[in-house]
Amino acid sequence: MALYNLYAEQSVLGSILIEPESILVANQFNLSVDDFFHPQHQIIYNCIKKMHDSGDAIDFITLKHNLEKADLLEKAGGVSYFTSLTSAVPTTKNISYHIKILKELATKRNIYNLISDKAKTIKKMDGQDMIKLANEVKATVLDSPCVDDLFVDASDITLDTTPSPSIQTGFAPLDAVTSGGLNFGTLTVLTGSPGSGKSTFLNQILANALSLGFNSFLYSGELTAQMALDWFYKTVANPIHLSFGVNNFGKTIKATDEGVLQINKWLKNKLFLFSKNAQADETNISTVIEFLAVKKNVKLFVLDNLMTIECRGTDKYEKQINVIKSLKNLAKNYNIVIILVAHSNKNSIQHREPHVFDISGASEIANLSDYILTATRDNDRDNETTILLLKNRITGLIKKHLQLKFSPDRKRFYTDAKLELERDYGYGEVYEQERFCWEMWLIIWNLYNW
Repeated sequence: MALYNLYAEQSVLGSILIEPESILVANQFNLSVDDFFHPQHQIIYNCIKKMHDSGDAIDFITLKHNLEKADLLEKAGGVSYFTSLTSAVPTTKNISYHIKILKELATKRNIYNLISDKAKTIKKMDGQDMIKLANEVKATVLDSPCVDDLFVDASDITLDTTPSPSIQTGFAPLDAVTSGGLNFGTLTVLTGSPGSGKSTFLNQILANALSLGFNSFLYSGELTAQMALDWFYKTVANPIHLSFGVNNFGKTIKATDEGVLQINKWLKNKLFLFSKNAQADETNISTVIEFLAVKKNVKLFVLDNLMTIECRGTDKYEKQINVIKSLKNLAKNYNIVIILVAHSNKNSIQHREPHVFDISGASEIANLSDYILTATRDNDRDNETTILLLKNRITGLIKKHLQLKFSPDRKRFYTDAKLELERDYGYGEVYEQERFCWEMWLIIWNLYNW
């Protein structure tokens, strides 16, 4: 493999000629003449460096003038070559990345040359000579930018002072114990037995995030996009946009056509779903998360559920470990919130008190997560679910219970305060509370008269 990169060298020089201020970036990385492999590039950069140190302006004319004075213009490739340098640069924003490439390749060349010089005499080396050679190689590596990437100065780190360092769930008691919601850069695992209300709970978190201006993403491995959205519409819709009826199977509730139309307008470029035509594997899921986080400013990702994602690995546990590590890194690197649904194991039903390791699968699921929530349906009380906070890496507060009641008519969970039941997520006109109460009375009256 070649220990140089022609394009990177040209791009660095071209960027400086297009934007002379870019020389300051080069200085920050201590870019030297020897970091360039091609002699003509060494000549050009050396001249530019001298011009900058002398306070001279950097452009085509001054560069040509100084190279002519030193009788180096032809060796540098001439004016036509300067022009080709700038035309080869699509953007100057990547100069830092290209400088790092030059520095790393220069380090490799230095190591190669060092070892090559010692190759002829290595057989005659004693222990001390070998230690000396190893230290020389080590010193060369330590002077490279590779090491600089491994640490940062504490004073260079800026604390997040934004008004919303987290995404509120919409359930005030839960937001209170998590210091304002689910923090950015975190992975949350939601577990619980089938029918415990996990999907409804997540729908409300999604709706609340969208109402706060956070673009979101939903992957549902067990429901079609149509089925997932149908339930979401019912959860989000205000009473004016809910239609009630009966069929052979009992009572029916659906969002009206007008409601669906308004909600769809609200969701445009805000909510994204995983394509039914794409394979739900670790690679595709990770790619979607990266793309949406960077290109669409998506901040909340809901993945329902872990067991439906194909992962690389030799067995179930290794596969789960790989996907959990991947999701954890994505959350940290892109400062996003990821919520992952994972099934609970069969033994968890027998536990008197839920535990973090009730999650089915590898223990790393619990170890790497920042929050763990479990949903439990109370069989003795109709339409009631308990959300228990089992892990909270951010504030440390755990074993907090969120008691929720379920409204079959609104497809929503709500606390005793009923704020969640009455919430207008803002997809249409501001919903007036008086009209809300009146329409809710009409709905109840109609239900009793079916």
